[in-house]
Amino acid sequence: MKPIKFYIAGVKFHQYKSVLSDVSEGNDLQLIPEPTNKFDPNAVQIHFDNGDKAAFIGFVPKKFSSEISGLLEIGKELECILIKFNPSATTWEMFEVSIGELEDE
Repeated sequence: MKPIKFYIAGVKFHQYKSVLSDVSEGNDLQLIPEPTNKFDPNAVQIHFDNGDKAAFIGFVPKKFSSEISGLLEIGKELECILIKFNPSATTWEMFEVSIGELEDE
């Protein structure tokens, strides 16, 4: 799988403000499928958790949710990395991530 890059969707509706001072480029973020989402059965949540603070930041955009959800469902290990963080940007351009398959070491 070629890495997919995008801005996290729905940020303004979630808890990003509580972790703004803790987030930095290079952070690993968690992907959590949400099959009961009434708007998208392939929805995948994106969470930040550094052990001290945690927050639901937003979603994989619908354009990519089916592919990401499907890969998670079949057991693929994916990594979600924050590649660009701009706290002064609009919420829809604040968090850019890259999702790819976890490389075997």
